[in-house]
Amino acid sequence: MVSPAYAERVEFTPANQSLISTSPVPSDNGGKSASEVDSTLLKSLPIIGGLAKIRLSKQTKLRLKLAFSALMLASLFIMGKVDLSKSWQVALQSNGWYLSAAVAFFLGSVFINAKRWQLLADAVALRKPFLALLQYCYVGLFFNLFLPSTVGGDFSRGYYLSKGTGKYKSAFYSVLADRTVGIAVLFLFATVGILSGPAGHLPWKLKLPILLGTAGIFLFLPLAPKLCHMVLGPDNRITRRFENSAAKVYWHDRKLVFSALFLSVILQLVIVLCHITIGLALGLTMIPIWYYFVFYPCVAVLGFITPSFNGIGIREWAYTYFLTFIGVDNSHALTYAMMWLALTTLSSLVGGVVYFVGHLQISKEEREEYEHVQQEEAETA
Repeated sequence: MVSPAYAERVEFTPANQSLISTSPVPSDNGGKSASEVDSTLLKSLPIIGGLAKIRLSKQTKLRLKLAFSALMLASLFIMGKVDLSKSWQVALQSNGWYLSAAVAFFLGSVFINAKRWQLLADAVALRKPFLALLQYCYVGLFFNLFLPSTVGGDFSRGYYLSKGTGKYKSAFYSVLADRTVGIAVLFLFATVGILSGPAGHLPWKLKLPILLGTAGIFLFLPLAPKLCHMVLGPDNRITRRFENSAAKVYWHDRKLVFSALFLSVILQLVIVLCHITIGLALGLTMIPIWYYFVFYPCVAVLGFITPSFNGIGIREWAYTYFLTFIGVDNSHALTYAMMWLALTTLSSLVGGVVYFVGHLQISKEEREEYEHVQQEEAETA
C-alpha cells in the first residue's frame, strides 16, 4: 500500500494522471478493471496461480543469492581444477600501468553513463544537473555491490532522480530505458564480434542466443507499442501503458534514441578497452581483439539476468569459460576474472565515498513509496 504521506504529497491532476494515477478503468466485467480481470485469469491457471502464492522476503532472497554465488565460486575452484598458487603469481607479475589504465577507463565510463541518463531523464521532464546525475551513478555502483538486499543501484538512481518531485514512474522509466539501451548495445557488440571476427569455431549454442537476442531487441522492441495495439487490442492494460505513460517519448523521439545509442556505443568501447588493458596487464597477448567484443557482452548479460549476488560467481565462471575456450589456461583465466571483480569493487568504493561525503542517505518512507511504484511498473514491464 502507498503510505499516507505519499497520497498527501502527490497531486492527482489531469497533467500527471498518466504518470501517477493507477485508478481502474471502467469495463463490462462485473465492475472490475481490465488489469484485475487479466490478473484473475492468469491466477486461475494452476501453475501461474501456484507461483503467485510464493512470497519470499528480501532477506530470504538475499540469502539465496549469496548461497548461489558462493556455490558457483566454490564449484569453480573444485571442478575447474585451478592452481591458486599459480593464479596468485600471475596477479603479482601483472603490469601496474595497464591496470591503472583499466581503472581510469572504468571510472571515466561513468561520465558517459551519466550523460546518457541525463538525456533520457530530460525526455520525461526530470531535469537534473549533470554533476548530480554523475553522483547518483557512482552511488549506484556502491549500492549494487554493498547494498543489494533493499536498495540496488538502479533503485537508488531512480529514487534520487524523483526525490521531491513525486514523478516516481517517470524516474523508473528513465532508468529502465537507460538499462535497455545499454543491453541493446551489448548484444550489438557481441553480434558484430561474431560476424566480423573468425568466430566460425564458436559453438552455435553460444552464437544463436546472441544473434536471436540482437534481432529481438532491434527488430521487435522499436515496434512494441504498435504490435501490442494490433495483437492485444487498444483496451489492454499493456497497450494503454504504452500510449498513456511518460515512456512513450522513447518510441516517438528518434533523435533521442539515436543519441542514447551513440553514447552507449562509446561507453561500451571504453569498457572493452578496460578488458583489453586487463588482458595486456596479465600478458594475455594471444586473445584476439574481436574476441573481447564477444565474451565481454556475454558475461555482462549473464551477470545481469542470473539470480546471484550482483553476478558474483556467474561472471567468474563465464570469464573462465570464455577465456579457456580461446586457449588461456585456467589460472590466468581465473586471475583475469578476479582482476575484473577487484576493478568493479574499487569503483564501487569510490561511489561509497561520494555517498557519504554527499550525504545522500535514503529515508525509509520515501524508499517504500518508490518501491511500491517500482514493483508495480516492473511487473507490467
